[in-house]
Amino acid sequence: MPRLREADAERRLANGGPNYVEALARGLSVIGAFGQERRQLSLSDVARATSLPKASVRRMLHTLITLQLADTDGRVFRLTPRVLGLAGDYLGSNKISTVVQPVCERVARTTGRSSYVAVLDGHDMVVIAHALPHYPMELSPGVGLRHPAFCTAAGRAILATFDEGALEHWLSELKPRALTKHTPTSLKALRRDAPGREDRRLRAGRAAAPL
Repeated sequence: MPRLREADAERRLANGGPNYVEALARGLSVIGAFGQERRQLSLSDVARATSLPKASVRRMLHTLITLQLADTDGRVFRLTPRVLGLAGDYLGSNKISTVVQPVCERVARTTGRSSYVAVLDGHDMVVIAHALPHYPMELSPGVGLRHPAFCTAAGRAILATFDEGALEHWLSELKPRALTKHTPTSLKALRRDAPGREDRRLRAGRAAAPL
């Protein structure tokens, strides 16, 4: 049996010992390499993004293609719509389509503005439901879209519910970067910033509340 790389062995130890399946973790990291700004990636791009050997990445991508979760033109790779089935399983099992989505639609109709629900995932907010009013120029995030929690209304609303110890731990691991000239990046500024308001930190005029 081939020996794990030192980094893989350390990751296995940190994530639950012998029950941790390194191959599965690698495959998921390859899927995670793709994103809104990385829709098409070369083999080298994926290897760089995942810090995995090219040989491993090649096998992972071949497996994803066989499962019809990815395709390629021989030069670059991209995920296929079948990947949405993975998200669909999550959305369906958490009653998002039957409980959260109708609320988003009602808020959008009532306010005439886009409405979305997001959950905290590490240092990002991930959109799990959204709705648009009947205005063609109104923009709304799509399900699965990620934004930094520290500078979004939804993220700041969630962080306002943290106790002091949990917030300090969260901030200690944060590496903020400015997305606009109004984005606060110092920990002091983040601590005193008003919760639930975006105010040009990412976009103008958004507000949020924890559910």
